[in-house]
Amino acid sequence: MMKALHICFMVTITFLWIWTLPLLIIGAVFMMPMAAITGSSCLLITCAVQYSNDGHIIADHWLRTLLSSIPWHEWFPCNQLSFDKGIVAVHPHGVLCCGALAGVHFVPNSKTCMCIAPIVFYVPVIGWVARHLGCIPADRPHMLKALALGYPLVVVPGGVPEIVLAESGEDRNRYERHGFLRIAHEAHVCVHVVFVAGECSTYQMIKAPFRQYRANISRRLNLPLVFPLLLGWYCSWVPKRVPLFLKTVTVEGPTKKTYAAVLEQLYKK
Repeated sequence: MMKALHICFMVTITFLWIWTLPLLIIGAVFMMPMAAITGSSCLLITCAVQYSNDGHIIADHWLRTLLSSIPWHEWFPCNQLSFDKGIVAVHPHGVLCCGALAGVHFVPNSKTCMCIAPIVFYVPVIGWVARHLGCIPADRPHMLKALALGYPLVVVPGGVPEIVLAESGEDRNRYERHGFLRIAHEAHVCVHVVFVAGECSTYQMIKAPFRQYRANISRRLNLPLVFPLLLGWYCSWVPKRVPLFLKTVTVEGPTKKTYAAVLEQLYKK
């Protein structure tokens, strides 16, 4: 059962995940001289660590084992899925990929590798932590290497643009990206299509105009163009306790057309 200590731990981690980058930016603006010195030092150290660890895939570090021992799925609650090979494509992205994290990646004894934006690995401290939590850069060389080593690969194809689409609160709004299908064909692996019902209800977001246009720009900038007010559990930064249901279908060598058809089937289940 999820204990008070687990909830406090989740609150702290969620706060750091959402607000660390904005706080660093604000600190740099108001403390420019100190930020110039410490920022350059941190960047050099981070780049050195990233260079030394480039290509390393760490799927079973004790830090990940610790986080996987916490029953995150009981917070919502949601069911958990286990995979031993192939690419696990999770839809939709939502704000924090709660279904992908609690229902697939942070599952006891899971050896999945989760693909995230490469820029994250150059953020001081966060990049080091992300690598030791089983994350890898979402680029072709790292993804192919992880698959060649036999690790199941978790991808959230919608990425940053789907954070913008999550404003609607509708789980079926998908931003189409299919690069992972080409990688699946090249690596000769199956694709596990996962739909998380309820993902876009974990946060309430301010709805703004030109949503699709902002999603297209967000893809180019790799930065979600949304109003920076996310209302979660009791208006906090913690995701709401809404039930999540993970539904999955496994397909071999899907094309864009067959993949879309499979997703439609999952929407209707």
